[in-house]
Formats: sequence, structure tokens, C-alpha cells
Amino acid sequence: MRYASTRSKEYRATASEAILAGLAPDGGLYVPESFPRVDFSSWREDSYREMAGKLFSLYLSDYSPRAIQEILEKSYGDNFDDPDITPVHWLDERTGVLELWHGPTLAFKDLALQCLPHLFTEARRMQGIEDRFLILTATSGDTGKAAMAGFSGVEASWVAVFYPLGGVSALQERQMLSGGDPNVRAFALEGTFDDCQRQVKALMQDQVFIQKLKDRSIRLTSANSINVGRLIPQMVYYVHAYCRAVKHYGDPLSLIVPSGNVGNILAARYVKEMGLPLDRIQLASNSNKVLYDFLSTGVYDARRQLLKTSSPSMDILIASNMERYLHLLTADEEALARLMGQLGEKGYFQFDRQRLDLDTSWSDEEQVFSTMRSVYEAYGYLIDPHTAVAAGGAFREESASPRLIVGTASPYKFAPSVLAALGLDCPPGVDEQIGCLQGLMGGPLPEAIRDLLASRPQKRHQLSPPGMEAAILDLTGGTHETI
Repeated sequence: MRYASTRSKEYRATASEAILAGLAPDGGLYVPESFPRVDFSSWREDSYREMAGKLFSLYLSDYSPRAIQEILEKSYGDNFDDPDITPVHWLDERTGVLELWHGPTLAFKDLALQCLPHLFTEARRMQGIEDRFLILTATSGDTGKAAMAGFSGVEASWVAVFYPLGGVSALQERQMLSGGDPNVRAFALEGTFDDCQRQVKALMQDQVFIQKLKDRSIRLTSANSINVGRLIPQMVYYVHAYCRAVKHYGDPLSLIVPSGNVGNILAARYVKEMGLPLDRIQLASNSNKVLYDFLSTGVYDARRQLLKTSSPSMDILIASNMERYLHLLTADEEALARLMGQLGEKGYFQFDRQRLDLDTSWSDEEQVFSTMRSVYEAYGYLIDPHTAVAAGGAFREESASPRLIVGTASPYKFAPSVLAALGLDCPPGVDEQIGCLQGLMGGPLPEAIRDLLASRPQKRHQLSPPGMEAAILDLTGGTHETI
């Protein structure tokens, strides 16, 4: 399997080359050159790790079978608090929640970012690269800590995470400021997530900055969902969920996915392209409904005010992986380069609405809080605001097939919103908020929460966009060895 840029036919790469590079040289995203058709019925009795091994062997064809097995053993073991890795919690006979938050940072990003550092390290070995690497990451809340947790202490690597000041939950920020080795650091950037993402992309294409790093024998890459090494592991849990959710292979299964940057739902669309019998794939937006509007009209218009919501990981106006989705539909690199150029310059573009094959819904803040409350009252089950965006879209419609609401984060990460939705008083401190939620959920606290409560957060590193380069060079100024 080889990978090609979404913006031109000129750039091709192996899996290991694409993972190390992050972006293609022309600014495009790497996508598989083809999608193998698979009879997934033979996978039905496989464990999560076994399914991952089969899928990785298709898409990481330059990695040896032994390397893949070693990567999987390190990525999916006791670092997840459920032996099924991504269990399904059934609310009723036809509607379940796919719980993607049983990893060390309690969010779906762990499914990829517990794996990516090992893919990265093996790729570096395969390519015979002695240079060190700097991983730049913009985060709307969850990617940051997941990247920091995955790469903490990884040899010859630094991670610089940029999150929007005031644009993540208190617990998300505390996670990013707690724990981790000296090679990982989070910075609060003045602005929105889109500002963070735009500035990171700009730095990754800034030749002067890149040369400064080269002078230190440092290469630049990303752990954001622009890296195809993030996308491939996400495909696994949809195959696993399908095989656990349906009675007979071939039965349709619908998915409702809360979406901000489109990577999570794109993974579902990719496995459907491979032949997994998925029925409707529905993209659920919050009040920042640029994706809902696009799928409804064919006009992608980011020229609007970004709203801060209770689901901050979805507070995004420019979704990076929309580029990959459109490439899947068209395979026209020149046209796609023009559309992405117009989006960058003018803030909008238009696409043939009839070619868009994702369903869509959106929920405003009142509906999000109402959904959290109604799900708890009806089923005794707590969901976070992001999952509630999807659940709201699901319960407002009938479904002829079984359906899974994709649960992207633990309720513990958004305790104030969950408590408010239930009409309960919210204590001012994170520790007390977690205690209140534990009383509702029952059972022991997740290990990640226990560790967080026992930690002492570092001082916030706050800066404006012009200060990003200096902060990064300061992070990489020392010598980083294996820890």
C-alpha cells in the first residue's frame, strides 16, 4: 500500500514515509492509493488486537509482521481499562453507545495516539533516520493530552501542543498541565482552535523555521489527524463494533458520530468503502454547524463567528479531514487543491451536494443539555456533551437498522456540564466535581482520574501566535535522550 497527496499526483510515499512526514510537500494530506475490499465476516470472532493486526497488514505494508505485532502489544493492553478496548453499552435493543474513552486520557484520541508513537519509532528505525523529531499538534481539547501521553519519554522526540486559551474544559487543561516527561509541553494560545490549527500548519510549511530545526538535526511532523498514522488505527474500532453489534454478518448498522475535524467519521467512511456493511453514517454537529450546513447545501462557509460551547472539542470551523473526504468522492487532486486554496483565501467553497453521502444533524446547547438529562433519566447512563450532540441527532429520528452513538469522551472530562444538565449544584473545584460525578456513576474512579487528582499541575504557558516559534525552539534547546 502506498499513499498519495490529496492535492497532486506528484507526491507518493510508503506508510512509514507518510507517517513521519505528516503533511505532503505540497500541503496536501496523504491518503491510501486504493481501498482493498475485505470479507469482514471472517473477522467476526477476532479480538480487537487481532482485527487491528489484519487491518494494519493491509495499510502498513512496509512494516514487518513482527513489528506490527510488537506495536499492537504495546498499544492495546492494560493501558485500557476494559478488556474489549471499545465496548458497546446498549441503551435499548436497537441503540447502543460505542464507548471510545477507556484509554489513559479518557477520550477517543487514545485509540490512535497510544499507537502512533510506536508506529513513528518503527518508521524512524526503518528509514534509518538519526535526526530527532519535533511533533507539532493543535488541539481542541483531547488530542493534546493524548499526544503528550503517547510520546512522553519517547526517544529523540519532542511534542509541542497548542490549545486555545479558555477554549478547553478545566479538566482537559489540567490533564495537559499535569504529568509527562520534559520532552512534552502544552501551550495556551490566544485565539480559537482554528487559530491554533492554522498557525501549526503555517509553521510546518515555513521554510525558514524548518531550516532552523534542520540546523539542530531536528525534523518536523504532526500528531494531529492530518497524519495518516492517526487515521488507520481509528478504522479498527468500527470493524470491531460492527462485529459485536449485529447478529448476522451482512445486517446493516448505522453510526452517529459527533464531528469537528472529520477524522473520526472519515475512518467509518473508509471501512464502509472496504465493504463493511454500514448503513447510514451520520455526522452530528454542535452549534458551530459549518459541517451540517455543508452536507445540507454543498456550501462550505467558515465565514462566521466561532461559538464556545459545552462540547469544545467540536468548536471548529475549518475541518482538516474534509479534504480527505472530498478526495474519496472525487479523486481529482487539481480541483481539490483549488477548493482548499479558496477556503484558505476566501473562507468558503462550493461542492456538488448530490455527491455528499454522509447524513447529518445538529444540536444547539439547549438540546445538548436536554439530551444528557433525558438519557440519564431514561437509562441511568451518563454521557458527556460531545456524545450528547450525537445522541440528540439519533433520538430525533427513527432508524430501521441497529445504530451506535459514538461516545467520544468520558463524562468525567466535562463534569460541570453534566451536573448542570441534571440540575445539580456544581462545586468550584475539579476534585469535588469528580466526586459528585462518581456518586452518580458508581464504581471506582478510572485510574487516569486517580492519577490526575494526585498530580500537581504545572504553571500555564500562555502566549500569542508570534511567540510560538520561540517557545518551540526553547523546548527543543536541551538534549533529549531516552527517559
